[in-house]
Amino acid sequence: MIRHRQITKLNPKLVEKKLQEFFNEDNIAEDITTNTMLKDKKTVEAHFVAKEDMVFAGKEIINQGFKECFIISIKNDGVYFKAGEVIAELSGQTEVILKKERVVLNLLQRLSGIATKTNTLVKKLKKFNIQLLDTRKTTPGLREFEKFAVSVGGGINHRFSLKEAVMIKDNHLMGSSNLKEAVNNAAKHNPGKDIQVEVDTREQLEEALETQATSILLDNFSPTNLENIVKYIRSHKNGANIYIELSGGINAENIDSYCIEGVNGISMGALTHNIKSKDISLDLK
Repeated sequence: MIRHRQITKLNPKLVEKKLQEFFNEDNIAEDITTNTMLKDKKTVEAHFVAKEDMVFAGKEIINQGFKECFIISIKNDGVYFKAGEVIAELSGQTEVILKKERVVLNLLQRLSGIATKTNTLVKKLKKFNIQLLDTRKTTPGLREFEKFAVSVGGGINHRFSLKEAVMIKDNHLMGSSNLKEAVNNAAKHNPGKDIQVEVDTREQLEEALETQATSILLDNFSPTNLENIVKYIRSHKNGANIYIELSGGINAENIDSYCIEGVNGISMGALTHNIKSKDISLDLK
């Protein structure tokens, strides 16, 4: 069950617009080092090289970032590279490449880090038919890019923004403890939208199952208790088709213990906010 819009490719116009913002931030037109050192218009060949094993994400960033250059070859998003393998080759003026390389590499390295980590965890969940979900814990201004990288790695995009689905948490019930009324009101005003309720106790879960909620988020439940909790949900008159999501305290080291029959998805903010960029170099030939 896919509940939300999936970002499976980057819009070239968006990439172009964002890159221009980033290039402006870096003042590439006023690169005093390159402007001082390079007086002639030399053409060179440049290779993007994977310096460690990785799943690559960011083909459109290279295409849009180096539009003035000739792309000799470039591999697709989602390709697995061994250290030392060439991701892309291009030729162009030295000054253009040098001025833009850092911005482009920063993005490629981060997105490839996200895609690689996602891919590693997706493989653990695949045999249990459990989706690996991202969250809204993304870098401001880079959400489209980072959620795309999750998709490249085989993960599933959770809601992109606050308007795409209802997610009711404790803080939303401040001043009103009537969950059923809150859910019914949300369903009435948002037809066709996923209505998710976050619960962190058995009592809250029992109450949530008596509402029109279409998804249940079990937050910070101990894996030792989850098997019985999930069985209880599936045996409930309203729980057979409800989407069951797990979150809270789940990481690469303990994710295996959360692979429980009946669970639909596991969401991890760490996929995008706690990531190690992959090492990619741009070598001039």
